[in-house]
Parts: sequence; structure tokens; C-alpha cells
Amino acid sequence: MAKRHFAAAIAACCMLLAPLSAGAEGLEFALNGVRFNGALLGGIPVPTGADIELRLPIAGDGLLFTLRLAGGYEDRLILRDAVDGSPLPKPGSFDNVQWFNWPNIETDAGILYRILPGAKGPKVELFGLARGRYEKNSPSLGTAYFPDAKGLLAFSVLGGVGVDSVAMSPSRLKSGFAGELSFEYAPPFLALSGGTDFYRASASLEGYLPIFSSGKSDLDAVSVYAAGYLAGDYAGGSEIPLYVLTSFGGRLLRDGLGDSIRGYQPWGYEATAKVEASFDLRLVGPALFGVAGLRPMAYLFGDAGYFDGLYAAPSIADKNGLIFSAGIGAALDIFDFAYLGLRAGYKFPVDDPLYTTYFPAGNKFFWGITFLLHF
Repeated sequence: MAKRHFAAAIAACCMLLAPLSAGAEGLEFALNGVRFNGALLGGIPVPTGADIELRLPIAGDGLLFTLRLAGGYEDRLILRDAVDGSPLPKPGSFDNVQWFNWPNIETDAGILYRILPGAKGPKVELFGLARGRYEKNSPSLGTAYFPDAKGLLAFSVLGGVGVDSVAMSPSRLKSGFAGELSFEYAPPFLALSGGTDFYRASASLEGYLPIFSSGKSDLDAVSVYAAGYLAGDYAGGSEIPLYVLTSFGGRLLRDGLGDSIRGYQPWGYEATAKVEASFDLRLVGPALFGVAGLRPMAYLFGDAGYFDGLYAAPSIADKNGLIFSAGIGAALDIFDFAYLGLRAGYKFPVDDPLYTTYFPAGNKFFWGITFLLHF
């Protein structure tokens, strides 16, 4: 009985977090993710925001109006010297200058067209969006090198195509692929504060290959599958904001190179060109307490990344690099949304001009608490 009460309590808490797709009168709703602040409790991530999306049919099942609202009270870093733009290591503690609390909001609104929405096979979507973004950044930093260092209020337009055939079996065995191509443009007259004048092209591809599944039922199943992710991003222009330099673009922004290559410096590597590839081999265990949405998971991982065009960093002679990492992890899958666990690994900074800046002690081993899967 205690186990049932425990499982029911977790289910009730996660009903508000699990991805949703409601079809009441054609309206679709999705919770794309949760935002975290790692400074409020001394390094322990605290949920402080969300990313939600609404889609409303305009004509039949194919043409939809889409509205996305994302934001939170997060923490972020700007690891650059305000005098000459040189990269800096992360402060030893929260200092409200290089490491600060970061209220931010993003709104995307526009049109989405689904090609052959009723047909079997991959779902293909064409999209055109207007994007508005607000950030309150570090009030103590100058704007000579990054016009948005103190804050940003600007608009851009975004268009592209996405495809998705990813499916998950009742035993939590993933299969299929998904990808997106997009182009974003922000002319200077659409920047109300902070300054923007940029364009960027982005591409992403993910795929899942079932390898093994065994068990008397879906609740008892033990499954193994391979997962891969590839992303590339190129930005140009006279004023490229920090959120562009430290992210991979598209409808849902992905954290930049320092986050995508596990173990490296988050919010670092502010580059105009970046590519990352990630690979996981995942083992999914049987359901806990008879609840299909609670399962242990273990995985091996490997990441590789390349960057070029390190932005506004005159002290770095070589402005490109090649970095790798590999390791292991374990997590508890909570209703296919949160993945609470630990991971550990080793960094291989093959050709990284920033490594001694971000990690002065040269330490290559890393570990950390996880709340989500990497992809």
C-alpha cells in the first residue's frame, strides 16, 4: 500500500510537468521544458520557469496558428572581461557581475503548415514565426564588446522546415528520427534595446535505433537502444547577441557548445560557427512499483564539438577549437519528462585554446546532478 501511495504521489506531481498534447476542439498544448536557476540554492538547480506552446487550427488539420511562451528567473554567465573582451574563468561564487540572476522571456508567434497531416510516415512541418526576446543581463558589465551585456529587447523573424518520426514503445524503447532546418534574421531596426543585427542558419538531426528488448510484459521489459544527435549553427552580422553565440538555433533553442559537450564550461565558447555531435547507448530497466512511467536508466555517452569565429576575443590567437568528452550516467525516468540522476566523465580538449582559461587547474574528470536527458 505504501508503494502505491508513493507512486500515486509522484504521478500527481508529474502530471503538471509531463508533455501534453490536448485536442480539445483542435487546440494543441505542449510543455516543451522547464527552466532552472542554479544559484539560488548553492548549485542545486531549482525550477524557476517553463516553455509552453499552443497551436490552434486555422484551416483543417494542416494550417495552424502557433504561439510559444518561454522564460524564467534563471542564472547565467558572461565570461568576458569588460575592458578588452578576453575570456574569463567562472567566478568561484555568485558575484552578480559575471554570474548573475537572469530574468528572460521569449515569445514566438506565427503560422505552421503540416504537409499531408493525415498520412502515415514522418510528420513534416513548414513554419514562419516572429520572435520577441527580453533579457535583463548584468548591470555591471560594459557594452563595448557585447551591446546586450546589460540587457536586450529585440525582435527577429524565423522560418524553416521540421520533420519528426520519433516513437516510443510502452517499454520505453525509442525509434525513428527528427530534424529541422531554420533561418533567423534580426535587422537593427527591430532592436529596441541591447542592439541586434544578425542572421543565422541552424540545422539539427536526431535518431534512435532499437537494439534489444526482453521481458514478460512491457512493465517487466529491459530495453537497449542507441541515440544520436547532430547540430550545426552559423551566425553573421555586425551585432550578434550573446544568446545567439551561446546557443544552437531553431524553434527550440539548444544550449551552446559548452553545455552540449558534456563536462565543458556552460555559457562559454561564444562562437559564430559551431557543430556538435552526441551519442548515447541507453539501457532502460523495468517499471518501478508497477508504474510504467517510473523506470531506472543507465547510459554510456560520447560528445564531440568544433567551434570557429570566437566572437570579440582579441586575446585569443587561435579562435577555433576541437573538444571531446565521454562518460557514464544513471537516472530515474519520471514519466518520460524528468530524468533525475548523476553522470560522470572525462574531457579530451584536443585543440581548445580556451581550456586553460575555463579550467586553470587542468582537471579533466567531471561529474554532476542531472534533471533531463541530454537529448
